[in-house]
Amino acid sequence: MINIEFNEQEKKFLKEFYEKQHDGAKDNVGTMTPIHVVERILKKYVESEEGYAWLWTDDYEWKTFDNFDEMLNHARKATKKEYPPYEEVEYEEVDDIWIDSEKAYCKVYGIKAYPCKMVQYTEPVAFFFILDEAKRYKNEYQSHNCRDCRIYTYSMGYSNRGDLPVFRELLLKMGKRLIEGEKSD
Repeated sequence: MINIEFNEQEKKFLKEFYEKQHDGAKDNVGTMTPIHVVERILKKYVESEEGYAWLWTDDYEWKTFDNFDEMLNHARKATKKEYPPYEEVEYEEVDDIWIDSEKAYCKVYGIKAYPCKMVQYTEPVAFFFILDEAKRYKNEYQSHNCRDCRIYTYSMGYSNRGDLPVFRELLLKMGKRLIEGEKSD
């Protein structure tokens, strides 16, 4: 038998953890062993021949455009150079380069632009055992840092026999005993 003295914050957490995470609890969000993660939603543009956008740079700034014509108009303004219309030089050889694509056109005229597509991905920001804490983090005390965030619930893993499920069960047991102790007082 081990006797542990908990402070009020620890008692509050353990009781809330048990109430929110016991088997069948609503906050389990479709998994028996949830970990709630606040994730930042990020996007990046990657070069792609099947690109849906154009990425342009002058080495100081990067800009994306919905199509080649928008990018070319911006390149003309930014560099103060006049590039011939693509249609006039398509399927011609200029400086030993055959212009058969907009990408080849950019290479011939020294335009630093690439066909690309946007890829969305997430990056973990903070981890929580209790869904309400994740919501408070995202929507209240870190809302200024979480404009582009979501809360995603992961499982500790199917048939995980590692240390995390053991720790989770220990927390549940402590929370349950604290609640039962209050009822018997």
